[in-house]
This record gives sequence, structure tokens and C-alpha cells, in this order.
Amino acid sequence: MLDLLCEDLYRKPKKPYVEMVDAKGVSDEKDSMEAWTKHLIRNESMIVDLFHGQYKSTLVCSVCAHVSVTFDPFMTMSLPIPGKKKKLAFFYISYHLNADYTNYSGSVSLRESQTIADFRREFSMKYDLSDGSFLVSIVGDNLVKRLIDQGTKMENLPEGTILLYEIPPELGPRLAPREVSDKFDSNHQISPEWTKSVI
Repeated sequence: MLDLLCEDLYRKPKKPYVEMVDAKGVSDEKDSMEAWTKHLIRNESMIVDLFHGQYKSTLVCSVCAHVSVTFDPFMTMSLPIPGKKKKLAFFYISYHLNADYTNYSGSVSLRESQTIADFRREFSMKYDLSDGSFLVSIVGDNLVKRLIDQGTKMENLPEGTILLYEIPPELGPRLAPREVSDKFDSNHQISPEWTKSVI
């Protein structure tokens, strides 16, 4: 509907041809202004004044590493609507156990769209423990069903009880950056001699 109104409210009698090219790399501000001016030449209307915007798009070729930068117009932008937070209960099992040990239970509040990385962050802030000091697992039917990686969303967690297993503190466990972590969180950057056991 807005596209049709934009066409009907175009302020000039005829749309001129404008060649769209990649940004010249002079500066983002100048390249952005040049692209926006070209956009206005073909789309000058009240609808553009009120509803159009511009974003920067950067593409890097995986073969030759050539960088292509364009400034593209947009009229609508999809934004997620945050859902209600739900309590996520868990049990925390310390590595060093003694005769007086009892399982510790707790909970954090998260939205279904959030991830285990968010869970670790909330846990760390609430309980003052490192976000990389434990493994996150789903247990059911007396079995460890799965170890959960940082990128898993709450809505995709399999059914079962969440158990957090503390990693021996003396090993100095810490999470790998999200971009290089695999489904086992890159073994928390612990020496391989400690991570070869099959669970």
C-alpha cells in the first residue's frame, strides 16, 4: 500500500535513470549521502519523507576478500516482539563433593528467544560464578541426553531436567568466543588430556 502511495505522490513528472554503484570508500557519511540523493531522485514523495530510511550493507567475498559496501533504502524493518520471561529451573552439582553435600537448585528468568549464552550470563550475575565454569546438560530417564551449547535457544531445549556440572576450578575453564565455539563449547579451552572422556 505504501509503495503504491509513494508512486502516486511522486513529485516529478518522470523518473530519471540513476545508476546505483558501490560506495567509493571516501567516508561513510559522503557515500551514504550520495546513495540517499540518488534514491530521492527516483522516489521523492511524502511517503519517502515519513517512512523511508537507509542502512549500510557490507559483503566480503570469501574467495578474494573483496569488500563491497552499499547504502540501501528501506521502508519497513522487522523487529522481534519480546515474549514474557519464564523461570528456568536447574540443579547445580559441584565438582568437589563431601559427605554433607546436597544438590543445589536455582532458577533464572529468560525469554524463549534467548540462548544458553544468555542463561550463562544471567547465572553468573545472579550467583557470582563464572559463566564458563560449568557444563550445561539435559538429563532424563537417568541418562545425560545432551550437552547444550551456547547458541541453543530456550525454545529448542529438549525435554528433561537441566543439570549444571562444575568443571574442576583448578583447570581454569572459560568459554571460547561464540564465533569459534562448537556444540561442546570448545571444551572450555581446557587441555585435550582432560576432555577425551566419553560421557
